[in-house]
Amino acid sequence: MLRTPLYSLIASAVLLAAGPARADLGEDWLAGKVATGNPAITYAGAPIEFKYSHPSPPASILVPPTQANLKRIAAASNGKLVFKEYGSGSLFGARDGFKGVRTGVGEWGVCYPTYEGRGMSLSRVWEQPFVTPSNPMVATRIAQELAAKYFVPEFKKQGVAWGNHVAFQPADILSKKPIRKLEDLQGLKVGAQGMSPDVAKALGVALVNLPYPELYTALQQGVIDAVFWVDAGFVPFKLHEVAKFHTSLGLTGGGAWTCYNPEAVAKLPPDLQQLYLRGLEPFAMVNTKISGVDFSVKARDAYKAAGVEMITLAPAELQRFKDRLQPVVDAWANDLEKDKVPAKALLKDIQALSAKYQALSPNDLMKLSIENPVVVQP
Repeated sequence: MLRTPLYSLIASAVLLAAGPARADLGEDWLAGKVATGNPAITYAGAPIEFKYSHPSPPASILVPPTQANLKRIAAASNGKLVFKEYGSGSLFGARDGFKGVRTGVGEWGVCYPTYEGRGMSLSRVWEQPFVTPSNPMVATRIAQELAAKYFVPEFKKQGVAWGNHVAFQPADILSKKPIRKLEDLQGLKVGAQGMSPDVAKALGVALVNLPYPELYTALQQGVIDAVFWVDAGFVPFKLHEVAKFHTSLGLTGGGAWTCYNPEAVAKLPPDLQQLYLRGLEPFAMVNTKISGVDFSVKARDAYKAAGVEMITLAPAELQRFKDRLQPVVDAWANDLEKDKVPAKALLKDIQALSAKYQALSPNDLMKLSIENPVVVQP
C-alpha cells in the first residue's frame, strides 16, 4: 500500500532545534536509570545473542532510542542478553518482517500488517477514520491492552508473537487554501498514500498517489492542492514551505509493529525472558512519544517561521467530519463481521479505553508503561 514505509519516513525526520536537551522519564528509562520491574538476573550461562531488524536509516530520529534500548537490555541483563541491530532493512526489508522473524533470520523486528493482505484486518483498525486517539501514546497503550484479545491471533497466524505497536499521530491536512469546513475540501486533489478510496469519496477529494519525495514539487506545481499526513512528514519534507494552511483533523492513524520469534524467546531463561517482555511496551511508548508527540510540539516553531496558519476546526464542524465518515467505519466493521471477525467489539473497546486514558499526560502514560506494562505472553 505504501511505496516506502511511513514508519521509516517518520523515523527519518530531522528533529528541530529546541534548545538544550531536557531529560524526561522515557530518556531516563532508556538510559537504565529507571529499573522498575527489572528482575534479578540469576542466569550464569554464556551470553545469548539475538538479532533485531528494522527498516530505518541511520539518520532516523528513532535509531538512537532503538540503540539505547538494546544497550539497556544488555546492561540490565549483565551482558547475558545481547541484541545485534540490523538497520536500513539490511537483514530483511519492511515487506518481509513477518517472514524474517518467522523463519528465524532475526529473532525480533519491525513487522507491517499492511503488507500481509487479508488475515490481519483487526491489526489495521487504526487506519479507519477517527479511531486513533488524538494522543498516539494512548493508542500505543490501548493496543497493548487489547493485543491478546484481538491482535495476537492474527500475529500467530503469521507464525510470530506480538511485540508492540508504535502508534502514529493521526493525520492532519496541510493545504494551499484554508480548510475550515467540510465543503472546503470538495474537489481538491490530495496526496494521501494509504487512504481508503471510501474515505476519499466521502470527503469529496481526488486521491493522487505520489511517492513522498515528490509531494513538494506536486504542491508547488499545482498537481495536488493538499496533503493528508503528519507533522513528522510535513516538516522534514518541507511541505510547509509551499502549503501555508495546517488544519488539525486527526483523521486516520496507523503505526509500526514489532514481532518476535516465539520459539526463540520461549527458550530464554525466565529472568531474561521477563526482562525482555516487560520492556516491550515502554519501548513502544518512548518511540511514539518521540515521533508523534515531541516532534509535533517542535514543529510549531517551523510552522510559525514559515508563516503557516494553524487552523483548529470548531467542535461542531469537526463533528460534521466525523458524521460524514462514520458510515465508512461502519461498512468496514460490517464487512468483517460477515466473516465472524469481531470488528465491532474492537471498536467499542478502543472507544472505552480512549475515554479512560485520554486525559493522561505523556509522562503519565510513559510511567504507566514502565510501572504497570501489559506483558503479552508468547
